[in-house]
Amino acid sequence: MTRQLLGPLAANRQFFAGMSPERVDPGRVEPPVQSIPKIISGLDDITPGSLDAINRVYSTIFETVIPVSKPEVAEMMKLYENCQRMVCIAYANEMADACIPHGINPYEVCEAASTKPFGYMPYSPGVGVGGHCIPVNPFYLLSNSHFPLLEYATLAMHSRPSRLAERMLKRLRQRVTVRTPRVLVVGMGFKAGQSQIDNSPGADLVRSLAVSREVDVCWADSLVKQSALPQVRRLLDEDWRKDVLRKFDIIVVASRQAGTSFDILDELDGVEIERWCQ
Repeated sequence: MTRQLLGPLAANRQFFAGMSPERVDPGRVEPPVQSIPKIISGLDDITPGSLDAINRVYSTIFETVIPVSKPEVAEMMKLYENCQRMVCIAYANEMADACIPHGINPYEVCEAASTKPFGYMPYSPGVGVGGHCIPVNPFYLLSNSHFPLLEYATLAMHSRPSRLAERMLKRLRQRVTVRTPRVLVVGMGFKAGQSQIDNSPGADLVRSLAVSREVDVCWADSLVKQSALPQVRRLLDEDWRKDVLRKFDIIVVASRQAGTSFDILDELDGVEIERWCQ
């Protein structure tokens, strides 16, 4: 993409060009940005000296700068990083779905596996993946290459909120027969600490429940305003208390926002709590 977009311009106007993928995690402050190794590349075959120019710029900021042979390597590296995460989380979700019928806590399984100091990287199950990168990046690779494992994982991840909604509806049809069941979904930000709901799995879960017209659904998130998801009612912050929460049949925790006391959920007798985060 860098070559197609900038190559002709760089050749005609003789400016340096290259590609350096971002490596950021919104909301994370550790490790500090300057300590994260920076991958750089340049179109030296079009404008000689591009890689050296980019190296000089980023070396003033980053402690470690790693050059690769051409922009295509840097681009593929970024997609490989993010798509690996998609596949691994999809596998963690499959593990969780297999654990639940057997009465096994999937998060305890994850914590136990994380004690292995080699050959294992921790991934936790959840409602899905959100944000601007991980849900979208697989489609760049799938547009012109054959990735059957990635394709399956991506489709499974995108359909997960609706599948979780259907599982909930099935249980509620059996449990609550004389009135409309009430469901609260907690966590609309695409991940903890975020107010944006871009590709938010929590928001997708709320929408899936709402369009079913089988439940009275609302959502809670201390960082997200009602205007972000106007179609479904937001639980007021002052209503995060036992007497209000007891009125729900199911409370689903999609993500945990700082400043919200989740200990109160342990005190709600008779309310099913479905936790999809630690």
